[in-house]
Parts: sequence; C-alpha cells; structure tokens
Amino acid sequence: MSGIGLAFDSGIWEALLALACAGAFAALWPVLRGLPRTLLALRFGAVALLIVLISKPVLHRTEARSARPRLAVLLDRGPSMRAEDGEGSSRLARAARWLLENRRALCERADITLLGASGGARRLSWEELSDLKPESAALEPASVFADVLEAGAPPARVWLLSDGAFDPGEALGSALARLRSPVDALGVGPRETRKAASVTGVESPDFVFLHSRFPLSIAVEAEGLDGETVTVGLKRGSESLGEVRHPVRLPYEVFQDTFTVEATALGRQSYRVELRRFGQRTVSRDFGVEVIRQKYRIMYLAGRPSFEYTHLRAQLKGDPNHEMVSFVILRNPENVAPVPDNELSLIPFPATEIFVQNLFQFDLFILENFAYWRFHLPTSYLENLKRFVAQGGALLVIGGSNAFTQGGYQGTPLEETLPVKLWTGSEDFVPGLFSPTVAAPTHPMLHLGDTPEASAELWKSLPALDGYSRFAAVRPGSSVLLAHPSEKTGSGEPLPVVAVREFGRGKVMLVGTESTWRWKLGGGRDWRIASFYGRFWGRAVEYLTGNLDLKKVKFSPLPDRMPAREPAVLTLHVFDDHFRPVPGSDLVLRLDWKAPGGKGRKAPFFEREPGVFQIELNDLEEGRHAVRALARYRGQLWGEDSAEFRWEPAAGRAAIDRKNLSALAGRTGGSYQDLHRADLKGLLAALPPVRTERFVASRLALWTHGAWLWAVCGALLVEWLLRRRRGLL
Repeated sequence: MSGIGLAFDSGIWEALLALACAGAFAALWPVLRGLPRTLLALRFGAVALLIVLISKPVLHRTEARSARPRLAVLLDRGPSMRAEDGEGSSRLARAARWLLENRRALCERADITLLGASGGARRLSWEELSDLKPESAALEPASVFADVLEAGAPPARVWLLSDGAFDPGEALGSALARLRSPVDALGVGPRETRKAASVTGVESPDFVFLHSRFPLSIAVEAEGLDGETVTVGLKRGSESLGEVRHPVRLPYEVFQDTFTVEATALGRQSYRVELRRFGQRTVSRDFGVEVIRQKYRIMYLAGRPSFEYTHLRAQLKGDPNHEMVSFVILRNPENVAPVPDNELSLIPFPATEIFVQNLFQFDLFILENFAYWRFHLPTSYLENLKRFVAQGGALLVIGGSNAFTQGGYQGTPLEETLPVKLWTGSEDFVPGLFSPTVAAPTHPMLHLGDTPEASAELWKSLPALDGYSRFAAVRPGSSVLLAHPSEKTGSGEPLPVVAVREFGRGKVMLVGTESTWRWKLGGGRDWRIASFYGRFWGRAVEYLTGNLDLKKVKFSPLPDRMPAREPAVLTLHVFDDHFRPVPGSDLVLRLDWKAPGGKGRKAPFFEREPGVFQIELNDLEEGRHAVRALARYRGQLWGEDSAEFRWEPAAGRAAIDRKNLSALAGRTGGSYQDLHRADLKGLLAALPPVRTERFVASRLALWTHGAWLWAVCGALLVEWLLRRRRGLL
C-alpha cells in the first residue's frame, strides 16, 4: 500500500534563516498592516513562499514491505566433519544438504547469512554449499562468533551445525557477551542412538584444606534412556556421600549434580562416581582430591638450650605457614634455686597442658634432647603421644645426651612409635665428628638436588656432624635415610642417624644427633649448600605432615575419552609450598612430548593465568601419547608430572558431543537438537516475527525546482506594480 508524504531537508542554518525571515516580517508588521488587503496578501505570500523554500521541502512516496529477522547459519568445517557415519557422505555434506533442502522455507522466514566456521568464519553463498570441504583447523567458537558480528548487523538468532568436536576455549564467554544472540545447536552425527549412561566430567578443586567443605560437580550423559531412571551416587571408600535420581524424559539429556563433601583426612582422598539403571551399577569413575593443612601447628619441646634449638626454631618460625609454640627447659627439677619459684621469671614446666590438654590441637610434635624421667611424668602422657601419632599426628624426635635411653624412654609407649629399638646400655650418646652416608638415595625426602647425581654431590659436600646416638636395632618397616659411616646397631645393622616410620595414620622421624645446625653454618663457606639446611628441614616437615606426597606440579585430570579434535588441550598447574599459584616469570618450565612410536616432539604451551599453563598439541598421530612436565623454581628442581592419553582421529561412528553443544546453547538461551530429527518449524518459530515496515520508494526535492523562486519573485513584482499604480511607496 502506497502513500504520499511531505518532509523537510533543512539543517540548522536553514532553520535559523527561515526564523530570521519570519522575525523580520513580524518586526515590519506595524508598518505593513496599513496596506490594502491585496497588497498585504501578496507581501505575506512572498515571505511565506521564501520561508518554505529555505526549509527545503521534499515530497516522498512510501510503500509497505515485510522485514524478515536476520539469521546467521554457521556450518562447522572442522576436520571431524569429514567423518561419513556409514551413510556414504561426510557430516559436512549432510549438513549442507539439509540446508539446501530447506532453503525455501528458511529464506521465506528469515534473512539468511551463511558462514563456514573453522578457525574463523567466512561468508558462503548457497551455490558453494554443494562443494564445501572440511578444513584442517578445528572450530574456534570465540573467533567464529566475533566474525559473525563483523559480517553485518547483529543477528536475531544463530544456528550452529556441528558434531561438537571443538574446544569452547577461555574466551568464549566474552565472545557470547558481545554477540548477545541466542545460539541454537544442531548436532550432526550418527542417526542411531545407543542406550548408555556415562560420566563425561568431574570438576573438583586442585586441593582443599583439611576439615573444610568443598563442592564436587559431576556431569552425566544419558543417551537412549528416555523413560528410565538414572541414579548418580558418590562414594568415599565404602561410605555413601549421597545419591540423586534423574527420570530421563528425552532421548538425550545431560545432568549436572553437585555434592558438598568434607575433607576428613590429610593426603589424597579417593572418590567414586557410580551410575545405576534399574538398581544395577552400569558405570563408575574414580578420581582423587588432594587434602592439605591450611596452617601447620607445631609444638617444639627442647630439653635444654642448644644451637640446634636456636637454628631450627628460627627456620620453622620463618615460614608464614607454620604456627609454632615452643618451650625450652632452662632449669631442671634437680637444680635448686635460692629463691621461691614465684620469685623467678621462669614459668613452671606446663607438662599437663602440653601432653594432655592441647596435644591434639597440633599437627607436628618435636621432642629435642628432652629427658622424660627428670619430671616424673606419668606414663599416660606418653600414651597420649602415642595415640596422637596413631590418629594421624607427626612426631620428630631429635637426639642428644638427654634423649632416648638416657631420657627414660626405654620400655615406654613412645619407644613403640620409634623406627628403632633403644640401646640397652647406660650410655647411648657418643660425641665425635662424623659424616653420615646416604642409605636411601631414592627416598623423596632426600631429593634436594635437580638430579640424583646432584643430590649425591650435595650430601658429600656437607660439614661433619658432631655426636650420635646408639640403638639396639631397626624396627621392621622403618626406612633408614642417613647412617653412620662405620658404627652398627646392637643387631649388626648400619647405625641410623636419620630414620622414618609410619605408625598408625601418622609418621615418626628420628634424628640421632642435635648438630644439623653445622650444615647451616657450612653454607657460609660453600655457596652450593647455602640453602641446604632450610630445604632439608622444610622437606622433613612436608614429609611428616603428608605434604611432600602432594604434587606441586601436576596436570589436570584428562577426560574419560580424549575428544577426536585438534589441538588436544592439556592444563598444567604449578604451586608453591603454600599451594599458591607460581607465575611463569618465576619458573623454568620444560615440557617433553612423546608421540606414538617413541618419537620426541616439542610441546608448545603458554601461561593462561598465573600458575596455569595450557598445552596445545597439533598434528596428532593415532595411538598413545605421553607428556612430561619438569619445573624449576627459584633455581631448584620443584617438581614434575606426566600425563598419558590415547588419541584417535574422528571415526565415522564417533558420537556427537552433545554435552559440548548443549552447554554452548544453554549459555545463550538457545536449544540443542540432533539435526536428523530437528524440528524446523519450531526452530523458525523461535525467530522474531516478520514485521511490516514502510520504506521510501521515491523522493522529489521540491525546493530544487525554479518555480519556487519565480513564484516569490512574481508575488513581489505584482505587489510592487499595484503599489505604484495606487501611488504608494
């Protein structure tokens, strides 16, 4: 339906000029109103025509038309889209054919923009679809959606035809925020639906603090199980931590369950996800979570002042992750004071508070050269210490002339926890210099160099120790780390200088000398061992508290199946002693990649965020791949980890990654459907309605015609002639 309209093209200056003309006429009105009506009408008409001319009148003809919403259709051209699914044509060809078959319905309902999507998006014509080929680059959603905006006005909706074999990437969220359009995903893949439930992902923290509560998120796919019920259960050992029942209503559904659990024990805690149909377990998946202490609470009890106490106390207190309470005995009960106790600045030895009231508040208990017999303490105090270790506490016993047998521990509950049986003679401490030998070079506590050879050289470079304790025998199951170079136990074994043992759920470490402080002073003479003392005791605390078993360098768990796409993406985390991320500027990181057949290749990586490194592997070969990471932090070997995965190129029967596509669509308010059973009418109905809008079909700029000027001039000329005829000025 057509219509005629009038508009004006005048700008600000033309409007001001027209206003000035009208003002001038109004200012002369007192003079002009005395003129005859005929002259006044001609004068007014001329001014009015001049004002209209200055306003630039335009006559336009309008017509109505249908405005269809813009629909951007993305066709995945990644390498996985060449799979044929046993139907004689590739997934890309089937997707293109579906678009061509529905071209008329699509074009009648929407203004279609076709784009081929891989590393970016490129506009396509309908004629190109029949000959379209996959590309070597996998689809990168963030880049593709950015290119959609570059291709024209923001679309009302986006359709993505893909098999889901792509990595969403970290930048996807910001790209979708800029796009601000719902994305409908259409899965291209096998038509047959298998009946299966599978765990497609487990999200857990890299580590959690002891006694804290934390979430475990579990993603489950149910395919071909509509009408059934899938039960998702979480277990820790034999303990059930919860179950969730899901009635399955659709041929394909993704469930996301979050369980909140408590970290009840230190170290690696193992969990299991179990899926059940009809009450029978169908599939399970095991995974682990590292549990650490937020602060290490240490009780340090020394039998007398010493260089060992001074240096070790300073070393432990210098670590912000340690909370330490220390007591040193300055006056034994047999030392008679000439004044009453209440007049001394020293406090009485708080044995009850240490061994009974506050013992179980600590993580590590240190006894250095402490004579138990001097204070006539009840045996129940040592029984408490034994129970403390059995329940998961750590105990460090440092020797000296008042320790072990001479300290009164023979036959007590404390002796039962030690890695050795105590000396039965009266004198169990022998003064004299000696250099211990490394008895367990493979023990992780002794790995203080970058390589085993470097560690061995460090141990040989240390200053000699002074004084050692004798023992009757080494208990079965104990590990002797350092031994005396020549002395033996009563049973003929090498005499332990440092030994460790697990007792119950805790650990015990024995140091038969109180002269390791000499290692620290030796660093002033030899720069190579300057940090040795701190590293040794740091690793000792980590070992006793279970922290040494936790990886500071580790790969994130790989999924149950590595998607058949390139690049294969792995994530590596690096933490410091307190499990804070270590930025790449403080690290030297080496990554080795071993491809099938043993071929070594470079593993490219970049730092995605502080302490988090992303490894992207391209040109993958079919078979098992191994990646190994080695990190050096502040000049010393910090840790290593390795990961293995099997990669296979996209097979014709490879399933659609519906979880990936559903998640992408869900983030934008869109929907997911399999292409072979897609509801085209429903998809088109989700588009905004076709609008009727009016547009200008033609324009006639009246002000450009000379008739306007002639009319003004004619009116003024007639008015002038009439005035002259009447004898008026």
